[in-house]
Amino acid sequence: MEFDGSAYSRSQLRRLARGTSDMAALVSGTDARYTTSVSAIRAAVGDDDYGRAYWQARGRRIDGIGTGLGLLASALGREETRLLRALKTYRAGDDASTPEA
Repeated sequence: MEFDGSAYSRSQLRRLARGTSDMAALVSGTDARYTTSVSAIRAAVGDDDYGRAYWQARGRRIDGIGTGLGLLASALGREETRLLRALKTYRAGDDASTPEA
């Protein structure tokens, strides 16, 4: 199969989908650990003047990192689904174009 001048085999698409799935799982795990760490930081700095100043100075960035990790994990999961759908479509196309003996 060819797309934009690049040839792909079904096994390459399968490996790419598997790698994307693995990466999505790793990013999701990182996101979960990050959320746990942020909760621990919140507890550690407390709700006194220092704690409020800490979150005022760093809160947007910390929240942004968490949001970014969540978005990346979600995008990778969607990409895996698209790759598997493409693999299925190309497999059906190959099967339909192969003459039966």
